[in-house]
Amino acid sequence: MIIHKKTIQRSMGRTFSFVMFLFTACLPKEEPLSGPVEPNLRALSLSEEKLSEANTHFAITLFQQLGATSETKNIFFSPYSIHQALAMTMNGNEGEVLQEFIQILQMEGMSLEEANQAVKDLTTFLLEVDAKVKLNIANGIWYKEGYQVKPPFKAASQKYFQAEVAPLDMFNPNSVNIINNWIANQTNNLIREMLDFIPANAVMYLVNAIYFKGDWTYDFPKANTKKEKFNLRDGREIMVDMMNLGEPAAFKVFGSPAHSYLEIPYSSGQYTMGILVNQSGDLSQLAPLVTVDNLKQWRDEASEANLILKMPKFKMEYRIDNLAGDLEAMGLIKPFDFHPENFTALFSNPTEALKISRVIHQSFIEVDERGTEAAAATIVEIIERVNAAPSGPVTFTLDRPFIFFIQEKHSGAILFMGKMENPT
Repeated sequence: MIIHKKTIQRSMGRTFSFVMFLFTACLPKEEPLSGPVEPNLRALSLSEEKLSEANTHFAITLFQQLGATSETKNIFFSPYSIHQALAMTMNGNEGEVLQEFIQILQMEGMSLEEANQAVKDLTTFLLEVDAKVKLNIANGIWYKEGYQVKPPFKAASQKYFQAEVAPLDMFNPNSVNIINNWIANQTNNLIREMLDFIPANAVMYLVNAIYFKGDWTYDFPKANTKKEKFNLRDGREIMVDMMNLGEPAAFKVFGSPAHSYLEIPYSSGQYTMGILVNQSGDLSQLAPLVTVDNLKQWRDEASEANLILKMPKFKMEYRIDNLAGDLEAMGLIKPFDFHPENFTALFSNPTEALKISRVIHQSFIEVDERGTEAAAATIVEIIERVNAAPSGPVTFTLDRPFIFFIQEKHSGAILFMGKMENPT
């Protein structure tokens, strides 16, 4: 049975009966529970609050778009990484195309400069709020060697996104390794060989990388980890390594008849792992409840309760080869076509029409007794329309061995066939 919030408040200090696969009786403890440390807090500016809300809206919309309701496969991605990569990309646009970026990134009501400043300020806050949590957020831009990036775009990329902006020989096979090595370095080698190839008409790569490593506020003793059952959506049972805190600790919880919300804190508690669960385990019923308003309610109305937490260890890698279709469904349309208004603020030199060809996303997470390590990267690939073949006569030279045949046009029958290795 899932309990109500009032019941939670009356039951402080007791173990909850809902989601019994998470909570159980005490086991022997290796060492005393650790506790939270002091966070480095400050008041958020109005623009930071707006951007944080924009990130949340974007995250939930993309979560629903990726099929969280109906799919039975695992999903893991970094909405912050994708949001920041697209925010960096929008600086190469003006007019209606820029407005599409602003709309999908949920930045309505903010000017481009205000949005950029909010990205910078919120990122700085996230990097500094908890000294015990390792967090790295980095941006890099590579453009086709010989092209000239417009100074305002380069200045905005460096000022607001601290992006490295450098030319790249797109025809050099080693250029793939340059981008991949940068991503690996920024993600503690968790995201590797992400970019598979560079097409001949590529003109720019805008890349975001994010790395997170946080220890739980309360460590799970390794000796308490045992093989236990985990119930799948289809009713099957599997055995997993189930971690067990072993004794009660303080967690923020919100309960309703349909679901329960739990926050598992890292370090100072400024970073938490939010958990949403229902009794049936059918996420097709649960995922539609993940909305901005509900998330705000769960966070605001959660009460502190003493729980003995049990949860499975897990490790997951996830890759999306191209987010283009999902982003188009969310309203970002013109940038994925060779629209004449695309990226007019990107290059000083004349170019053919430009478009985003791929938005690649790759992520990794590992959860164990000590905490969580996670990383993700987003690559926005911009290509140029290939010029049409020049008009006029073309010389075709058979200067190497070739196969030949004599055929009947209407029937397609081949009457003779051979190969020419040496005409002499």
